Amino acid sequence: MRFVEQEVVLDTTRGHIGRITTINGDCLVITNPGHAPWDALTSWCMPATPAERQELEHQEQGAAA
Repeated sequence: MRFVEQEVVLDTTRGHIGRITTINGDCLVITNPGHAPWDALTSWCMPATPAERQELEHQEQGAAA
């Protein structure tokens, strides 16, 4: 699967939703306001559902406030 920076994904190994900040080959750096940034392989990730994207956006808005 091909991902782009700023895309919201679900890391299936951790069960966390996050936003891709950096792509380095098959490795993604993902951020989420509730967690420290982490690395995940593209094979571990899948696009977030609309509900998951909305959940992350609410978390990001809360962290910005």
